[in-house]
Amino acid sequence: MKSLRTLLKLARRDVETLRRALADQILRQTTLEQRILGHEATVRAEQQAALKDYESSRVYGGYAVAVVAMRRALESERAIVAAEIDRLRGLISAALVEARKFERLIELEEAREKAMRERRENADLDEFATMRAARGNRAIGQ
Repeated sequence: MKSLRTLLKLARRDVETLRRALADQILRQTTLEQRILGHEATVRAEQQAALKDYESSRVYGGYAVAVVAMRRALESERAIVAAEIDRLRGLISAALVEARKFERLIELEEAREKAMRERRENADLDEFATMRAARGNRAIGQ
């Protein structure tokens, strides 16, 4: 029984560790989304500057190549983070199932112990009733 409780504590700790890792990845995803939005705003501002100024329009071609590379890198990172979030959610589900198994085993063990206690109490009561009946029969027979 004690070992089951220890295993349950370990399973719950694993769930909490995975939940913290998931929270970290969600924070990373949020930060990445903000970076993407900031990057897109910067690109729009540079496009507007290129339309207004001849010198800016000349260098915009090189900037556009760098923008495409940066966008690909950000999208790649977004995909990696999303995959990690999905993986962590799957691990959390599995860890919760594992913890529930230990909880169920503990419940079954407690039910078994309760049934054994009740059987012992009933046996003790039966023995007491038998002894009392035997005393009563002796008293009647004398």
